[in-house]
Amino acid sequence: MRPFMLCICLAVLVVPLGPAFCQTFNARRMAMGGVVIGGGGPAGQTSNVAYRAVPAPSGGATELTLPLGLIPLLANPPSLDPDDSDFNLFELANLLYNPPWNLQLIAHDAPANDISIAIARDRLAVDLGEIADVFPADRSRSAGVQHGPALTLGMRGAFVSASPLVQYDNDLSLNEALRRALRDGEPFTPNTGYAMFDRARGQAAMSAEFGWAGPLVARGADARAADGTALYVGARAKLLRGLAYGDADNVVAFSTADTLFASDPVNLDYRALLRDAGPAGGRLGRGLDLGMVWLWRGAEFGIGVNDIATRIDWRVRESLAYTDSTTGEFTQQVLRDGVPITSEVPATVTVNAAVRVGGVLVAADAVRGAFRTAAHLGLETWRGPVAFRAGGGIDLNRQAQFSGGLGMRLGHFGVDLALATHSRNLSRERGLELGAGLALYH
Repeated sequence: MRPFMLCICLAVLVVPLGPAFCQTFNARRMAMGGVVIGGGGPAGQTSNVAYRAVPAPSGGATELTLPLGLIPLLANPPSLDPDDSDFNLFELANLLYNPPWNLQLIAHDAPANDISIAIARDRLAVDLGEIADVFPADRSRSAGVQHGPALTLGMRGAFVSASPLVQYDNDLSLNEALRRALRDGEPFTPNTGYAMFDRARGQAAMSAEFGWAGPLVARGADARAADGTALYVGARAKLLRGLAYGDADNVVAFSTADTLFASDPVNLDYRALLRDAGPAGGRLGRGLDLGMVWLWRGAEFGIGVNDIATRIDWRVRESLAYTDSTTGEFTQQVLRDGVPITSEVPATVTVNAAVRVGGVLVAADAVRGAFRTAAHLGLETWRGPVAFRAGGGIDLNRQAQFSGGLGMRLGHFGVDLALATHSRNLSRERGLELGAGLALYH
């Protein structure tokens, strides 16, 4: 049973959850469903370089988010000692995929440990209960590209900036026999091979960016007026320096003998081809971002394409990791060092639109990443000094999520609160979180 339980633990640690929405660190956007709000700002400029030239709407604000979720975490930190009775692998995995920035109002407990085992003559069946939902019904894939805060200097449309970049992707699958045994609770059978396959890659780099954004066409004194129109374009060339790289092609497998309860133990076979590099192995990379924003009679339309043909050169160490068939111990053997490879960063396409209908701002977007598309819709209306916001969308798990919130403005200062559902947890059940921020109005 030890190989079987180890297989479960490995799957829990590497199963990609395809988080519903990447956590939103802006209370206004969070209340509006996580949509890319028109008018530029850090979120708009990151996804669409042309927003650097788009004039901000009147009443725009810079927001500082508040890490409410860190309060309960610091008050009651999780145990990191596997020998501690309070140690909970699922709790740690949930923290990994759902960073505790926002305050979780409805957080689902870890899957119950009520595992039942049925043993009969040459028959073994394991019912994992709620834990079975952790395992994918088919292959499970996730990927993401994160651009950190940028330090920017600009003049007359031209600009230079520097920012970190992190990219990851993961592809997990079980063979048919293991999927039926773990997810469906079917009995293990003699003379059967059970296997889990996982391909993972992650890389980090520092990016120096050189670009320009400005109006291509502009008519009217105010492009945002009802009779105004303007077309803005932008381009951002990237020079990257690799900092860290790693990929692994993993296989975890075991085979049953003629009888399930033979005298010889079932050995867990782990094999992986690993490639890794640190800053010394990082070389230069290059990439390109393009964007366009059209303002037309009070409406706003944008399309941004990031990381076009973005590639980074590396010198990596290749090694083979495996379990020794004789001793059962884990072994890693270096095969080659300084192997030249070129990695790619997948392109991300963001399409967004915003328009005012009466006194209501309606904003929508669709974001296409490496594997799937997420879509968001948000609404905002002001009644005196109070803003009412609502939104929702379809997340990367193809689940519907909903949000709402309020904003209060007092002169140049304001406070924003947001409530939003999400399914960033191992069981993929819907939770509810609270976000807050301070706003400085221009």
